[in-house]
Amino acid sequence: MKKLTQFLIVLMLIGVSQSVFAQAAFDTLSIYDLQFVSDPGTDDLSPFVGDTVVVKGLVMTGPRDLWIGARWSIYIVDPDTPTDPWNGFFVVQDDTSQIQTLLQFVEPGMVCYFTGVISEFSTFSQINIYGVPFQPDPVVPVTIESAGNPLPDPIVLTAADLVSKSAGEQWESQWVKVENAVIVNNNISGNWASINDGTGITYIAEYFNWFHDRLPGAYQWPSNGTEVEVYGFTRDESGSPGQVYTINPRDTLDLVELSSPPVISGAYRTVGVPTPSDNVTVKASIVDNGNVQEARLFYSINDAPYQSLRMNAVADTFAGAIPAQSDGAFVRYFISSVDNVGDRSTLPGDTSRTNGQVYMYTVRQNGLSIRDLQDTHGYRVDVSPYNGYEVTVRGVVMTDSTDFLGDYYIQEAADMWSGIWVNDGTFTHIYGDEVEVTGTIEEDFGITRINNVTNSVVVNAGVGAFEPVVLTTGQMVTGAPDVEPYESVLLRFENVTVTNPFPDAPSNFGEFTIDDGTGGVRVDDRASAFRGNLDSTYALNDNLAFLQGFGYFSFGNTKILPRDTLDVGSSVGIEDDDNHPTAFELEQNFPNPFNPTTSIRYTVNSAGTYKLSVYNVLGQQIRTLVNGFQTPNRYELTWDGRNDKGVAVGSGIYFYKLTGENQNITKKMVLLK
Repeated sequence: MKKLTQFLIVLMLIGVSQSVFAQAAFDTLSIYDLQFVSDPGTDDLSPFVGDTVVVKGLVMTGPRDLWIGARWSIYIVDPDTPTDPWNGFFVVQDDTSQIQTLLQFVEPGMVCYFTGVISEFSTFSQINIYGVPFQPDPVVPVTIESAGNPLPDPIVLTAADLVSKSAGEQWESQWVKVENAVIVNNNISGNWASINDGTGITYIAEYFNWFHDRLPGAYQWPSNGTEVEVYGFTRDESGSPGQVYTINPRDTLDLVELSSPPVISGAYRTVGVPTPSDNVTVKASIVDNGNVQEARLFYSINDAPYQSLRMNAVADTFAGAIPAQSDGAFVRYFISSVDNVGDRSTLPGDTSRTNGQVYMYTVRQNGLSIRDLQDTHGYRVDVSPYNGYEVTVRGVVMTDSTDFLGDYYIQEAADMWSGIWVNDGTFTHIYGDEVEVTGTIEEDFGITRINNVTNSVVVNAGVGAFEPVVLTTGQMVTGAPDVEPYESVLLRFENVTVTNPFPDAPSNFGEFTIDDGTGGVRVDDRASAFRGNLDSTYALNDNLAFLQGFGYFSFGNTKILPRDTLDVGSSVGIEDDDNHPTAFELEQNFPNPFNPTTSIRYTVNSAGTYKLSVYNVLGQQIRTLVNGFQTPNRYELTWDGRNDKGVAVGSGIYFYKLTGENQNITKKMVLLK
């Protein structure tokens, strides 16, 4: 009550006039208006992305319940139809130094009006009430309509309801519950776990960061095989291949454990790289709140049916030995345990190829190949069979020492599964030399690399690098089946077009998207030659004769890493046309977002008086760039980010409008500082 009183006092101090002005200046839309799309399987982005709107919502969480860095955020639902499809939304304030928004005072149960810009974080819809690109002056505060309203019960869903865009998008940002589920894999990258309720697989995740940030080292997801009931808010995670929506519990009370099977952890084999003479002992810790009745080691040779043997215990450590196998044998294995009440668990939790993984290795007499390190043998979880083990492998150096400082790439062929990233700040090598590297295999946010290199020597100098593998861009679209096999392999794409110079706008992470007509793939600026500026080099619709680089994955997207400018073919931009213009056109400014200047091109097709002006999000004209008679031609000018008084304007969304001869065109641009 004290907090609400403080809020109302602050609101009175801000003044009613600002709230009235905010709702008068922008359209007031429902959450349904912002969320609904007719075909989410094809396009699930809000139809109002980039627009400044007012939305009414019932507050479901507090502004600091979610730990998302130095930001405030809340979930809201429609106060009249809170459990209907398309009626959940997410509110964020990126810049919390601005306290006049009053979001810090909002509490669950309040019905409020929020003013901000609609954006997509990956494909997760949200409204940003303050921060780039929305920094109104004066600030538009949150307006409270009422407080103390009851919160709705969770919507009961099944895993099948969240398995695809078509099924799940309607439930984005809703408060939901999944019943009668079983933990399948409690150790998915990103602090995730998968569950199965009999209708399919879905995921629980850590967007509230309660378990691992507030209980560091003291909590992990329940053991595989645990029956659970999960409450949480849904989140679109389609940037992660195969993992579409997650359910995010707020705290431990939102994850109800209905059974308690044995907890299996710390599995390892005593011989990391087995030879034909090695019996391979597998060990793991297994504990239970009752008694572990039995533990068994299941193993398969060359994809034959699994056979099993009983594991012997010394205290809580269980061990079993896989017999020695012939050179080249492919071995898979996993561990299963049952307790005295019949509750059962396995490690890994999901051993199917469709959704899971198993432990595996290939028996080698004369050393491993890069393919042995990379090939996941059709399993969905793409962890190296040698993750965590020291290995020695040979390959040809595919980079110069200056391409990726502290890193280099090696390949053994121009083929899938043939390349690997080496993180090595000690040894440097020459492009085209064959080297032998010893280090530990590590999964770095989903990318397999050799780390902690202890030795790296040249075995054959000057053998020459492999030619790039020619693919279509569609083969490397995020989630495509060829993405994992071509990780860290040098690839080439021919006759491509820049289809998005700024895929993360209004943010700028040094990436752009290319497409040869089969599907778009991102290009990243990780190489030294491009670091920090790659996405300001190429404009929309630029044609590149070719682009080549290594297959990579980060932040939910497949990417290509060119080594230097020689990996990017000649660019053919927009050419001047000496003929008489036939169209009235206003082109997209470039660069966009920009700081501090941007270029604007336009074409007039008849002589007359024309005006080109810049407006802020309130519709106020702030700068006149052109106002006078012009002949048919193509023109280009620069806006320096200043208003008509010569004062630099703030970061945010602006509109530029070309008018004349009964014609007009308006486009949007973003200034980032």
